Amino acid sequence: DAAAAMAASTIRDYLETGAVRNSVNFPNTNLPIRPEGSVRISVVNTNKPGVLAAITEMFAKANLNILQQINQSRGDIAYNVLDIDPSIKNESTVSLKELQKELTMVDGVLSSRVVFGTPGAGYARNIEGQYWV
Repeated sequence: DAAAAMAASTIRDYLETGAVRNSVNFPNTNLPIRPEGSVRISVVNTNKPGVLAAITEMFAKANLNILQQINQSRGDIAYNVLDIDPSIKNESTVSLKELQKELTMVDGVLSSRVVFGTPGAGYARNIEGQYWV
């Protein structure tokens, strides 16, 4: 019973906050509390030079400020969680769905997830250059 409760707690924490614990394939990632009013996005990518820069550049191009970020890696995989201030610094608007699609299609990005609202929703993958939601 204790093992089942721990597994359920671990999955719930991942779905609700993006935290990773006790994973075989991903690094343990302990996250600070998401700032009030922010949007949390998790990104899984290949652990190679330039990918993290390309990820953060997507937010800069959309004039969105990264309030806090954590990046952990294990072998060939990196896991990032970014808390974004959704208020835009100019008069343009940004579609979160479009931003996620562009982010997911960055070379080296394997998947992304918007971590708010319905737990488990908001997941997207880049499979051989094709966008899947």
